[in-house]
Amino acid sequence: MDTAAIAPIKRQPVAEQVAQRLLGLIQIGNLKPGQQLPPERELAGMLEVSRPSLREALRALSLLGVLQIRQGGGVFVSSLDPELLLAPLHFFISLDSENLERLFDARIVIESAIARLAATRITPEAIATLKQCVNFEVHEIGNVDQFIESDVLFHQTIFAASDNPFLVRIATSLHILGRASREITGHIPGVLPQSLKDHRRIIAAMSARDPERAAAAMEAHLRNVRRAYHQRTPDGSRGMRAGA
Repeated sequence: MDTAAIAPIKRQPVAEQVAQRLLGLIQIGNLKPGQQLPPERELAGMLEVSRPSLREALRALSLLGVLQIRQGGGVFVSSLDPELLLAPLHFFISLDSENLERLFDARIVIESAIARLAATRITPEAIATLKQCVNFEVHEIGNVDQFIESDVLFHQTIFAASDNPFLVRIATSLHILGRASREITGHIPGVLPQSLKDHRRIIAAMSARDPERAAAAMEAHLRNVRRAYHQRTPDGSRGMRAGA
């Protein structure tokens, strides 16, 4: 037996397991298009997971278009063709150091291009949302989880501002995968303040409707995230777990 060919078993985040379980139930027909999922507390109990882990999985599947979260109205399975539901499975993969580098490369290319496009199309309402995110981050600078939630909204707002559904879907999938690296870098001293500065520069470029400046600001932001990750894990692997 070639023992070198046997890779270690990688730990899988609970939220990822939940997402895969729900996708499986949808694909085999136990959860049907248009069907409402059980209430959060009940579903978390059925799956024997924490409610935060369940929320993270539901949010990820919502961003990928598999679920619809209706404010105050519950969570529903989207009316998608079964073949389309296969696509998100490819995004819930374990990231080793090599794949993470490729992910950073992809995010830099895609999100910089989106920022360039969004700068010419962004609405005053979207700019206001970006500013609200920054104001929230100022108050939650010591709370990594809350800061990450705001970071997700910040980037999603820019994706939407591009007014291109294809780019939105691609960028959203990459952003979900990048959550694990953000959870690691978020605990490094100085990283959140730097991200806050980066976000302000991005907003300034968006407000000025300067596409090249917006693209450069987004690229600088993502390179700062990558640099921070390497500082925490020089070999790109220590403490790494599957992406979100």
